[in-house]
Amino acid sequence: MARNVLWTAQRHGQDWDDPYVLTALEWMTSFVASLDWTRRIEQTSTFFEAAKKSWASGVRVPLYDPADGIAWYAHQATTYGDHKFRPDLFEPEAYRIAPLFRRIGHVLSDLKKVRGVDVRVARLMSDGRMQPDDGFYELLVAAAYSRRGWDVSFVPEKPGLQKQQDLIVEKPGSSWAVECKRAGRSKYARKERDAGHQMADAVHALSRRKNRSMQIMAVFEDEVANLDPSYLEEKARRFMRRPGSYSWSDEGGFGVVSDVQWAGLRQVLRVDDISFGSSRMIELLMGSHEHDVDYSLGGAWTAAEGRPFHATSVQHVSLVGWSTSSEESARRKAQHFRGIVGRACEQLPGDRPGAIHVGYEAVGGNTVEGLRHRLNKQQMENFDPGSSQLQVVYGNYFMPEHVTDRNESSAVTETIAWYPAKDSKSEPLEKHMLFVDEDPTPGTHFSS
Repeated sequence: MARNVLWTAQRHGQDWDDPYVLTALEWMTSFVASLDWTRRIEQTSTFFEAAKKSWASGVRVPLYDPADGIAWYAHQATTYGDHKFRPDLFEPEAYRIAPLFRRIGHVLSDLKKVRGVDVRVARLMSDGRMQPDDGFYELLVAAAYSRRGWDVSFVPEKPGLQKQQDLIVEKPGSSWAVECKRAGRSKYARKERDAGHQMADAVHALSRRKNRSMQIMAVFEDEVANLDPSYLEEKARRFMRRPGSYSWSDEGGFGVVSDVQWAGLRQVLRVDDISFGSSRMIELLMGSHEHDVDYSLGGAWTAAEGRPFHATSVQHVSLVGWSTSSEESARRKAQHFRGIVGRACEQLPGDRPGAIHVGYEAVGGNTVEGLRHRLNKQQMENFDPGSSQLQVVYGNYFMPEHVTDRNESSAVTETIAWYPAKDSKSEPLEKHMLFVDEDPTPGTHFSS
């Protein structure tokens, strides 16, 4: 049965709270002095309120101070978990923040069994302000081991003195050293994403100048950064010179430019406000929202009263979606994976078997696919672990989803891959996930 995308938000039942998110918030913020935390949250709220006013006037400024990212995370988790604060939920950020707190709340009893966890959480809430994702990943890995019956300890840090692994995990007759690395975008991946947005911005500018709404879907077969910034703009110009849609296939890639299908969006806007640029708006314009595609949306719209991120009407729109199938792009990202493993390996001791967890948050075109998985596996086949006793590397790939179902508010797709070192078949945490308790289903996210 075809999915009905023309639903409207229900007007009742919106006063629900999420106890897991609120429990996690209460626990994590308890490691910060109350007066200090109150001050930081007030500063975050003030910053956000000022940003909303700028957005309402058409000026998109940062929504929070990056020097205190964890306070912003807590702010958005609160807007998700407590219905009284939900009007301040910013979906393009909250969709990936809420699942972190929700999972921490769900596994909290297991986390509290981990020795040294209090020190790690306190560090996350203070020293880890600018990069909270790293601290969350360490907590999720520790909880996964604890939840499966391992005796888990965080290893005390010795900054500037000695490189050490994050965890010791033990069962009778077995003791492992575990290092956690949360992989951000590599320099190459950032350059690739920036190049995609630069091409999209050129389309938006052309669309505004010509007052012509349009939408483009592209798959890049060449490396995105190698393409001319006007690559998509040139396709848009060809589209405007002829009736109907315009399709292309060349050495750079393939795709289609077409007129915007307004009917669905306008029908829903008659009764609902919609966050501009959200997955919901993209779905209404294109008929679907693909989680493995990067999107950029530009246009002219009227903000809803008191809700500057939501459109009550849209007068003009240009929508660009893109992904990449370049093998060279995947190869370069696999080299980044090898570099992360190499740095993590330096922190493993030589007196016991070791495991490395590499966490990837797959967003848009950064999504994992079979090619990248195979290349990562190839990188590990000839990897030299040095003096460590590295046995296995786990790739924890998780994709927070921009949900578009009427009764869904948060979702994560997760895949785990394991890459043995030294032909080892020994795995301390066999086939377990971080966000769910079930064993993974092969092929859920990619096929090897």
